[in-house]
Amino acid sequence: MRKFPGVAGPRTMGRMGLLTLPLLAALALASTAQAGPPRVLLGTADVFAVLGGSAITNTGNTVIDGELGLYPGTAVTGFPPGTVNSAQHLTDAVAGQAKVDLTTAYKDAAGRPFSATSPPDAGGRTLKAGVYRTGSVPSLGLTGNLTLDAEGDPQAVFIFQIESTLVTATDSSVSLLNGAQACNVYWQVGSSATLGTRTRFKGNILALTSISLNDSVVVDGRLLARNGAVTLINDTIVRSQCAAGTTPGPTPTPSPSPSAGPSPTPGTGATPGTGTTPGTGTTPGTGTTPGTGTTPGTGTSPGTSPGTSPGSGAGPGADRVGPLVLLEVPRAKPRTPAAARPPARTPGAPRPPVGAVCTTGNFTAQVSLRDRAGIKIVNVYLDGKLVKQTSLTRFALKVAVRGLRVGAHQIMVVAQDRAGNKSVTRSGFGRCELAVTVPRFAG
Repeated sequence: MRKFPGVAGPRTMGRMGLLTLPLLAALALASTAQAGPPRVLLGTADVFAVLGGSAITNTGNTVIDGELGLYPGTAVTGFPPGTVNSAQHLTDAVAGQAKVDLTTAYKDAAGRPFSATSPPDAGGRTLKAGVYRTGSVPSLGLTGNLTLDAEGDPQAVFIFQIESTLVTATDSSVSLLNGAQACNVYWQVGSSATLGTRTRFKGNILALTSISLNDSVVVDGRLLARNGAVTLINDTIVRSQCAAGTTPGPTPTPSPSPSAGPSPTPGTGATPGTGTTPGTGTTPGTGTTPGTGTTPGTGTSPGTSPGTSPGSGAGPGADRVGPLVLLEVPRAKPRTPAAARPPARTPGAPRPPVGAVCTTGNFTAQVSLRDRAGIKIVNVYLDGKLVKQTSLTRFALKVAVRGLRVGAHQIMVVAQDRAGNKSVTRSGFGRCELAVTVPRFAG
């Protein structure tokens, strides 16, 4: 048989095949190990920021950026004063299908083979992508900060299998590093989850029973409770979405939703959402951690101190992604220095921040932003209501204090850069009531 240069004969080819098969198998195993666990597909539950089973209860100026759903319960209270910046589905077909998909996602997350066992408290640790299961203690606590490191892979997935409860301490946080995305973090909770005061949390909570948030908690992700209630107090929940190009596209034959929802919000890409067109989700949000807001000033007029919350990148424990936002309330002399009294609290109204400004006069807040990737969009909320939308890096916001109720109020700036990173900055002030001048009578 004639041999050509560079072409092996039958015997040589046989030896190469014997050598190549083990090598290919090893490469395939290495590739699989490097890829990590796949995403947990939420189906139609993807469009929800909050989804409850028995009830949803809110106290104070909670802001929900995403859809709110309840099934099979009927009790939703506290909206207003809480704000939902999207559609609400209460015991309808959309919420029912979302609950079915949530159950499927929950079982998927719970059934994944785990790669490591987590200690009773996850605070102070830095974890790589993988599946983590609670060990001898069935509950998982979080005191301090937990860092999730994607090692440069925006598709890195983190799954936490918690047999019983998830409880975070006051001022605890979850930080994302090296491309990690909140949309790819899943907390499967076998009972109930409780997030402590001012917790800055990342990821999707899939709880079998209930989810409770204490005061001023910020969640970049989703609160999805299968059977129990969702309880909120002056919190911020921003539905996380994966960056464009990092989410699998729709399957060729997606299963239809029971009914078209009123919102055209796209689904996860693998299962169509409640709108009319399935999509991939193009608005990521990795850095939504705001702080509690510090004192804008003192006395009876707005002060000059900007809010230095961790979400703005200015405070301790700040995320290392997202635009840096400076929210400044200028100092102004009160027109009637003796006419202002401390804010009066009405039943059910939130308490003013410690040292909060108390004023009766209108003022102008100054907002400036800085980010290497460039600013894509900035949304400004007053007490949860959208009052300004822009892409400018410097602008002013006029606050008509006289038209507000007496009590505590809050300005919130949600900024997103062109790389998809997001940050939230908040600052509080009080609306005083005018003192009544007692007339003097002579004679």
